[in-house]
Amino acid sequence: MERKITIEEETEYKEDYQMRMLMSNEIIGILPVRGRGFNGRSCYDYNVSGKISMRAMYERNEISAKDIKIFLECLSMALEEVQKYLLDIHCILLNPEYIFYEEEQFYFCYYPQKTSELWKDLHELTEYFVKHADYQDEESVQTIFFLHRETMEENYSLDKIMTKILYQEDERKETRENEDREIQKKEVQNRRNLWEKEEVRYDTREHDWIAEQEMGSLIMEETENLWTPVRRFLRKHKKPRWGEWDDLHIEEEEL
Repeated sequence: MERKITIEEETEYKEDYQMRMLMSNEIIGILPVRGRGFNGRSCYDYNVSGKISMRAMYERNEISAKDIKIFLECLSMALEEVQKYLLDIHCILLNPEYIFYEEEQFYFCYYPQKTSELWKDLHELTEYFVKHADYQDEESVQTIFFLHRETMEENYSLDKIMTKILYQEDERKETRENEDREIQKKEVQNRRNLWEKEEVRYDTREHDWIAEQEMGSLIMEETENLWTPVRRFLRKHKKPRWGEWDDLHIEEEEL
């Protein structure tokens, strides 16, 4: 079922080029509207099916920095669209009761009989943001108070405010990334320091076994060298029959 809200004015309804433009086109960020006259009054019916008003949205919830960013982006886009269709930007309502939200998108009511200026209305809206800010979120507080302060200036530029807010967000992100990189560098350096200070421990059993084998080989080699002259002498004086050793004389020089 279609859900709508109606704004009434104590003046006779007259359909001008604004209403014809609104009813003939789907303007991004602007709620569909139909105008009608009733008992000498002007009635403007806005289709808000599937959407929730900003006022209802923040009755129990706080406004985050992300919400502010989405709002400003949607408002900037709506302003561009309204001007593209030769409509008056000051006719956009910035009362929380007439701003609606659906799926990370804000929608605005275009009210042809509005007389106040958009810039003043936006500052009053920032006062509402201050009251409903998430004071547990530092980024939310900084963003909202920055927006409130900037809109106090005379003839402020919404485009410049948008640029500053987005730049600050990118700057904070870059700062966090740099801090994370520094932490990682410190952790790597600490590990290196621990590795350099730690004594190298290893199993010496294999080394000892190899040393024993080398020592044994050396002993056998020395023993082999010691008995070599004796073997030569025995081969030189070998007789046909073993066991007769009466004539066996070993000269010292032969050894």
